[in-house]
Amino acid sequence: MAAHGLFRINIDADQFSVDLRRADFVPVIIRRTEFCPDCKEYIGVGYQFAACSKARIARHGKRMIICKNTACIQCHQNRRIKFFCKRADCRGGINGSRALTGYKSRNGGFFLTPCGRVQTPTLSMMVRREEERNKFVSRDYYEIHGTFAISGGQAYDGRWFDPSFEKKEGDEHLKPERIWDAQKAKAIAAKCMGKPADVSETQKPAFQSSPPLYDLTALQRDANGRFGFSAKTTLSIAQALYEKHKALTYPRTDSRHLPEDYVSVARDLMGTLKGGEFGKFAAEAADKNYVKPDKRIFDASKVSDHFAIIPTQVIPEGLSDAERKIYNAVVQRFLAVFFPPAKFLQTSRISVVEGESFRTEGKVLEVPGWKAIYGIDPTEEATLAALISGKPVVAENVEVRNEQTKPPPRLTESTLLSFMENAGKYVDDEDLREAMHERGLGTPATRAAIIEGLISDKYVVREGKELIPTAKGIELLTMLSAMGIEELTSPELTGEWEHKLNRIEKGQFTRESFMREIQDLARRMVGNIKGYDEQKDRKPAGFNNPLDGQPMYETPSRWETHDGSLVIRKVLGGRQMSGPEIVELIKEKRLGPLQGFRSKMGKPFTAVIRLVDKGKVEFVFDDGEGGEKPEIVNPESLGNSPVDGSPVFETVASYMSQSAIDGDKTKGFRMGKTLLGKPLDRESMGKMLTEGKSGLIKGFQSSKTRRFFDAYLKLSPQGKLQFEFPPREFKGRGRGSAKTAETQ
Repeated sequence: MAAHGLFRINIDADQFSVDLRRADFVPVIIRRTEFCPDCKEYIGVGYQFAACSKARIARHGKRMIICKNTACIQCHQNRRIKFFCKRADCRGGINGSRALTGYKSRNGGFFLTPCGRVQTPTLSMMVRREEERNKFVSRDYYEIHGTFAISGGQAYDGRWFDPSFEKKEGDEHLKPERIWDAQKAKAIAAKCMGKPADVSETQKPAFQSSPPLYDLTALQRDANGRFGFSAKTTLSIAQALYEKHKALTYPRTDSRHLPEDYVSVARDLMGTLKGGEFGKFAAEAADKNYVKPDKRIFDASKVSDHFAIIPTQVIPEGLSDAERKIYNAVVQRFLAVFFPPAKFLQTSRISVVEGESFRTEGKVLEVPGWKAIYGIDPTEEATLAALISGKPVVAENVEVRNEQTKPPPRLTESTLLSFMENAGKYVDDEDLREAMHERGLGTPATRAAIIEGLISDKYVVREGKELIPTAKGIELLTMLSAMGIEELTSPELTGEWEHKLNRIEKGQFTRESFMREIQDLARRMVGNIKGYDEQKDRKPAGFNNPLDGQPMYETPSRWETHDGSLVIRKVLGGRQMSGPEIVELIKEKRLGPLQGFRSKMGKPFTAVIRLVDKGKVEFVFDDGEGGEKPEIVNPESLGNSPVDGSPVFETVASYMSQSAIDGDKTKGFRMGKTLLGKPLDRESMGKMLTEGKSGLIKGFQSSKTRRFFDAYLKLSPQGKLQFEFPPREFKGRGRGSAKTAETQ
């Protein structure tokens, strides 16, 4: 035992004594004692140590006991390795953060600029996605949809596709059902309209097994997708269910399996769950003996410090709504993994009209299996209209739909957690990728805190489910790249550390060498930041000063004239300013109203900005504060206020009645020029005031769901804004038809 640098443990009638032969021992609360068949003595299982592959985890208020089992020794070594990693994080992160904060605050003020081995690469993922979205150029394409009538039966829908289509590398938007020429699409639709179809159909069964048990990351992702919970919220709820209600096992785990000897425990747990909300499913699992040894569920080799999150023998009472959702999710997943797979009947129907092919796909749930636990009833599934032997099929209606390609979606907490968990996939070096294979960025217990840290540091904002990098976050990555510290923005640094820590475990590398490299990295980072001169990266901005025609220049953080007489920061009020916006601001001395500004509290606002002198920029809100009267930019009245009948004018940032301009806050009418992400032009405002309703405005974005919608705008007699929605275009699945291919 001493040869491994651990402790001699004496166990006598459940009385524990620890021979402290090493001074660096940190006691850990033990949760259960068990006889180890490998060591032939009693051992203990704690929070951070997996004592042996046979050990079960339960509560026990004693100190950590370590056996002679190799797994225990390895676990102790892993604990020390994690300690090295924490020290390295501290040296790199603290020094880098202090240096960056000092650099950003060099001209006055205090601009906290944290960075870190895990936090900054995580931010980099979101910034890269945002850059992809900004560079994306939407393209029009066309789809042909047909409704096919069966003589004496129900109709079904189908979508045209190219049977000879071959996927090409480099363009993910090319798909067999898309046509890029409007005239070609219209010609096909006209050719097929009202013509008979030759129909062929194939059917085959398909099976879908339940997803595995939850680890913390999987639970956080699922809760974000189903309930909209943040990773932090899910972790705090799961921790409360574990500590306060004793209803779940330890939640901060990265394992999705159970030890092999937990089969009997799972069977006993089914008996307990009979008395809960999903009792009928637990009873079915117990009566039909669904709980059996299965490597997909019981595999000790895939159990790390803790096993998967499962319910305990305690049926909790008095749970809040959020706690009930998380608890039920864990119970449902625990039951589902033991249930039989769901069975589907997949139908693929090809309708050929005048040589053009239309595909209809149906997927009918025949046996729900584990899906029944989630309330899915096969009798409620839509079925594909059956063909009738000998009866003709005709393309009753064929239409062309104009669609547009869409940019990649922004990351949500669910997708970001997945990216962090699988960050090794984005590392080019094979050795480093292998070292990160089971680790990723951060740990299940820290990823929620990393995301919340990015939000509290104003690098990221949360809008609905989306995580959006701010101008501050984008600027940080630009600065790090310019300073030659790119490794801090890539998961490769984590891969490199993990690779070297693995070598330390095998005796191929020393702890002293590892820490010396970390010190060198910290010195280089601080040196690069302190010695960085932004003017070295000064380059032409690609546009000219509108006042004198001389070229404008840019550095990583600002725009400036050729002689440096005018300098404007690229980030104003938390918003990244573009080149064309800077040109207009210099020319007109005023710009806006613009969206996307952020207050110090992180709340978004819309404002007009005004250039005062030598790059100083002021925000204009039309609120009349400070005794300054709102400026009318167009003296022509748009109509009369529905509140008091006074004329309405366009001001710098809004539309205001004369009474509001004069300071009447009771009857004065005011409406901003931007509404739910959409500019409100003079024509629409004028129609509302004179005709009672604007024309149809497309592209509003809901502040709650973040979904886009179209609407007419109306004003009530009290001046309140109202939305009137146009009739919804029906794009259903047809009478008794199934979803088409892409929807599936």
